[in-house]
Amino acid sequence: MSIGINQSNLCQLSSGSLAATLDGIAGMGFTTVRFAVDWGYLSNAFGQTNYAPVTAVNNALTARGLTPMPCLGIHYPFNHSATGFGNFVNRCTQIFGSIPYYEVWNEPNLIAFNIGSPATYVTYLKAAAPKIRAVGSQVISGGMAAYPTFGSNKSPVDWLNGMYAGGESGDYDLLGYHPYSIKDDQNATFVDPRTTPFGIAQIDALKAVQASKGDTRPMAFTEVGYITPDKVSLADASDWLTWQLANQDPNFPLTWFFCYQDTAGDGGGYGIKDSSGAPKGVYYDTVAALV
Repeated sequence: MSIGINQSNLCQLSSGSLAATLDGIAGMGFTTVRFAVDWGYLSNAFGQTNYAPVTAVNNALTARGLTPMPCLGIHYPFNHSATGFGNFVNRCTQIFGSIPYYEVWNEPNLIAFNIGSPATYVTYLKAAAPKIRAVGSQVISGGMAAYPTFGSNKSPVDWLNGMYAGGESGDYDLLGYHPYSIKDDQNATFVDPRTTPFGIAQIDALKAVQASKGDTRPMAFTEVGYITPDKVSLADASDWLTWQLANQDPNFPLTWFFCYQDTAGDGGGYGIKDSSGAPKGVYYDTVAALV
């Protein structure tokens, strides 16, 4: 199994913090890093986008032999047409070039990332995919969150069905999903993955939807991990993650662990290092051994 790592906030770090973070990631032996290229964060109300942080991150990654896996979009700017998004993606592909994968949006099934309906997402996907494929890269659809349908949020299955109904037809190469081992309770309650909670059960549920459409495209797990120690002990997280990666899917999809270091923007506690940079004991050791 190939495993990469996430650190969402790379484009927001100072040059010193960026260097220290990537030195640590490279030192662990990771070769691919997923991070946010946030259209909304980088753009102003006049439609101008600052690509300097994106270029700096790309240069820092490649200097260390690390392969970028940019997650493009994340949030809307004030001006956010699908055509505008296509232009944003095109500029990003000029910076990163022919890398293996680009991901289009993050957890689009959640209101927190505010892309709208599945059909609206498909228009953005259709604007992005040709730009990504033009540089010889593959498209990962926005990794869906392991949340049930509630209010404006849609479950992964409902979201995928909505994408098909909205005209998705060959617009991505790998189906993105975030198989967090959480219950269907709106509170992101982590539990032992051996119990096949909602987040794990969605893997087979999504495959069933794909099969019903004759869709054989593979999946990519662009986030997987646990909040420690507040929600899961370091010992349990180590045990659960080891079992999960070995057993959740016999196809062993491409996987990016979430994440390297705790930050408020990364949910606060998902890192294998805390916010001060200290390794989280056995959990850090377990992830390091997987690389």
